Amino acid sequence: MSAEMVLTDIADTGLGTITINRPEVRNAYNTDLLNALVEAVRAFVADDTVRVIILRGNGSHFQAGADIKWIKANAALTPNENRAISELTTHTMRSLNECPKPIVALVQGGCFGGGMGFVASADIAVAEESAEFAITEARWGLVGGPILPQVAAAIGDQQTRRYALTAERFGAARALELGLIHSICPKGGLDEAARPILEMLLKAGPKALQATKALIFDIARIRLGEEAANWIIEQNSRQRQTEEAPEGLNSFIERRDPSWFLETRNGE
Repeated sequence: MSAEMVLTDIADTGLGTITINRPEVRNAYNTDLLNALVEAVRAFVADDTVRVIILRGNGSHFQAGADIKWIKANAALTPNENRAISELTTHTMRSLNECPKPIVALVQGGCFGGGMGFVASADIAVAEESAEFAITEARWGLVGGPILPQVAAAIGDQQTRRYALTAERFGAARALELGLIHSICPKGGLDEAARPILEMLLKAGPKALQATKALIFDIARIRLGEEAANWIIEQNSRQRQTEEAPEGLNSFIERRDPSWFLETRNGE
């Protein structure tokens, strides 16, 4: 089942494509999808014929974060089982972010929650002009710890504070201003827009690209250490087991305000 959720293809040119394949739920991830994604990245890293990795989503959306039904079901798990899920999510983001080969993300439609982490983990991102972005976890009563290191590295601490706390949506133009993405194209134009970028990457020496990426990570000190990763895992797991999490998820599903929201009225 997990293999069907992530499709892979290797072109003669050296381009390896990973396609998230759950269009019926906007490519939302669950345990099977995360495991399949890690396996796909690992296989491409080990395959010398793959020089550049393309990450994309099947259907009208790139990736809408975690599967709501999966998150709700996780709330009933034991603390150890919940921790294992947070560990898997964090490991998936680290696998993408610290992949030694260049990753180019092609974004259409919605890119929310974990999808933001996928894009921020890519080295280069191109989005359609109609794409929308949001760090949605806090709105659901959750903590987006697994994606925050990558997002903060991409758009900066101050902007991460705003968008992770408000969970507000923003468009491709704002994503470009923030530095989350590198270019915008018309709807349906992702392949054309990415072509010159991919050609430039393929013209560079494969080993030089990997060495350059590794050097940038070392200089910028953006690798996630084990101590920080474990702290993120604990925070993410613990919040999912609080009373806020089910209420936040239910309010989202039922399209209502959460119980902790008190509407501000003029003059009050």
